[in-house]
Amino acid sequence: MSCSAVDGWDLAHADQALTEALAAVAPRGVSVGCRTIQSGDEALLLAEERQSIQTSYLKRLKASGAVRYIARGLLGERGIDEFPVLRAPTGEPIWPEGIVGSLAHDDDVAVAAVVSAVDFQGLGIDVEPAIPLPADIQSLVRIPTDKIGNEHTSGISDRVLFCAKEAVYKAVYPLDRVILNYDNISVNLTKRYATTTTGRRAELVFCTSPRIVVLAFIPEAQPRALKSAK
Repeated sequence: MSCSAVDGWDLAHADQALTEALAAVAPRGVSVGCRTIQSGDEALLLAEERQSIQTSYLKRLKASGAVRYIARGLLGERGIDEFPVLRAPTGEPIWPEGIVGSLAHDDDVAVAAVVSAVDFQGLGIDVEPAIPLPADIQSLVRIPTDKIGNEHTSGISDRVLFCAKEAVYKAVYPLDRVILNYDNISVNLTKRYATTTTGRRAELVFCTSPRIVVLAFIPEAQPRALKSAK
């Protein structure tokens, strides 16, 4: 099912299909949501959110409006109504006290995830179309310690790997404030975890249809390793 459909009926069903796929893999306590990006979604931005996003590029504003609309809805389900999800100068979203969360979008779909900071130190999400990753990008993303397998991701394993590394970065950056490159993150898709050169380990869950979405999370009780396991 295409998530870039333009008919209203198809949009609703595409969103429902991805919502169900996310619900099936999300860790307990993590709230997730999705939305197909639509014309006019830039109007979903609250005034404070718009001021924090330093761009006039309409495509980006639409995606930012869609993803923050999802996030505010997820926060509302937790009793935090109409909280403006601002963009920090360093790029990450600013969440209310006691909440850990993450935002992501590709050209067509926006996704968001939130969880209580009591349960998780870090949470990251990323979304990609379920198509092969171009070869030139594969060579930038994959490192010898990555283990991608192919039991559930035949043909799109490298795209899942790319998505996983993006999600891991979002989960760990707010904790360490260290910029990581792809070669600083080692992913094991078969065993569903990743390690970083900063000593973090993130657990992974993902779906591959109708979209690739990866959630990376660090439980609150997890100690930080002295170095990454490879």
